[in-house]
Amino acid sequence: MYCPGRVIHSPYRHARVWVTIAAVDEGEAMLARRLGSLLRTERERRGISQEAFAAGAGVAQQQLSRFERGARPITSTLADRMFGVLGLQLRVDVEASGGHRDAAIEGVRAELVERQRGVFADLQLFALRAPRFGYVIDGAAAALLQGVPVPAPRIDLLVAEGELDALAEWVQFSSARRYDEKRRDFLRYDTDPRDPGPRWWRTAHAEVKVRLVATLPPPVLVTVTVGGDGEEHRAAVRALPAVEGDFPEVARVLRRLRDR
Repeated sequence: MYCPGRVIHSPYRHARVWVTIAAVDEGEAMLARRLGSLLRTERERRGISQEAFAAGAGVAQQQLSRFERGARPITSTLADRMFGVLGLQLRVDVEASGGHRDAAIEGVRAELVERQRGVFADLQLFALRAPRFGYVIDGAAAALLQGVPVPAPRIDLLVAEGELDALAEWVQFSSARRYDEKRRDFLRYDTDPRDPGPRWWRTAHAEVKVRLVATLPPPVLVTVTVGGDGEEHRAAVRALPAVEGDFPEVARVLRRLRDR
């Protein structure tokens, strides 16, 4: 049985850390260990010493050491403050129990080729209707094309900031609806990606969510055989470790596969 998740908001919006917690007998201790491990990993990734970080977070170095070892519970307020020092927003989520999660993974694995073909079919329709601009496939679709048995309900794309005008042409050409956060639906209003709002659209053929980046990362090229005639299609996808770091649903599946 799993406890309900809660979102801890932070004034820092540069990134997100996702934590999955299970309501097992040692739930509090497990949460403390997970938070401590995440905090240590993110601190060390930035090359910040314990002493310097403790001073910035307003805690004693000995106290920080206990937090990072998972030897001391941490309140949501203090966790939010410490991750905020690193420019991170802390978010807590839940996931299905082991048996249900395994069943979902195996269900996608049994249909892996068909689901990969479905992604390529959506991409072909997208390309036919899009002005030419470069992109790298991201998110669950990128993981699926690299063999990870994870559902891909939409196509996430990385697009270079210099391609914003071309992206706007695609939105207009495709008569795409844009996701409205207040109404939680796709609408025909304010669809231009140069206007404020999520860069997330739905067309008659596919759902596409875009993240603008200064430059596209070096892609991984994947090939999938599509159709009974053995026709092969290639796509540029984001490397799996980077996808895992940004997309919790991909991270959960990979973590479960590694734990087996």
